[in-house]
Amino acid sequence: MKELIGIYKKQYLLVENSITAILDSIDFAQYDEIVKNSLFSISPAIKATYKINAKLKQSTPLYTIDHSDASYLGTNKSHLLERIVFRKDNIYISNSYINSRTGLPYITAVMHTQNEYIVCDFELYTLLKELSLIEGNEAFTLFTKYFYALFGFLLALFSLALIAYAISSAMSIFTQDGETLLTGLFRSIIALTLALAIFDLSKTILEHEVFYKSLSRNYNLENRLLARFLTSIIIALSIEALMVVFKITLSDYADMIHAFYLIAGVAVMIISLSIFVFTMRYHGKK
Repeated sequence: MKELIGIYKKQYLLVENSITAILDSIDFAQYDEIVKNSLFSISPAIKATYKINAKLKQSTPLYTIDHSDASYLGTNKSHLLERIVFRKDNIYISNSYINSRTGLPYITAVMHTQNEYIVCDFELYTLLKELSLIEGNEAFTLFTKYFYALFGFLLALFSLALIAYAISSAMSIFTQDGETLLTGLFRSIIALTLALAIFDLSKTILEHEVFYKSLSRNYNLENRLLARFLTSIIIALSIEALMVVFKITLSDYADMIHAFYLIAGVAVMIISLSIFVFTMRYHGKK
């Protein structure tokens, strides 16, 4: 969304003039007929429309390309209209905002005609695409969505496989001697930790790229995901290092140097992750 808003700000005059031209080309005197027959075909960017009467209450359903929602009839819109200032041509065009119905960036245009107000909601992404300010390919977008869905579900299955392995390992080691019991428990904990990290990655991919794909996602989503995943890996390696120390104390202290190398590696990862998180938060505040 950050890039989208950046393009909008740079091309603000072109976007505003284009919306004005679209509205001027529509004969709103025949509002009901226009809405039913051709309004949404005039510009794919128009996603919703409704009218407000002289009493500042919504006088028509909320019309979209697929259906009409009459639940908004009679809704008081004074809190919206009292804040806006119309241009000389009786048109007001808002800044971009996140639409509460879709979670996507929208621009609202309001026309004051006689004693009524006609409201049209434009989806910013479609509008910029229509003006050739950005490029989009629906086939590629669909392919990407399905690919992410396949990848996300496969990761979820792998995490379930790790959980099954951890449970079966924990159940099978109770008949073994003490050393095998300790080792098996640690390996089960490591498997569960990795399963949690992989499932977290799978959940994030499916949420933000498949089911709730939205241009309003957090700017630092990828960075936060990486930090969480690395945290899980560090926890797993720390458990492995602890297990190595226990095994060495039961056998030969001469091998303790290998445990030291593993613990030192974990320490380096912790320091690196701390620097990464600090840098991420520092840039996030700017």
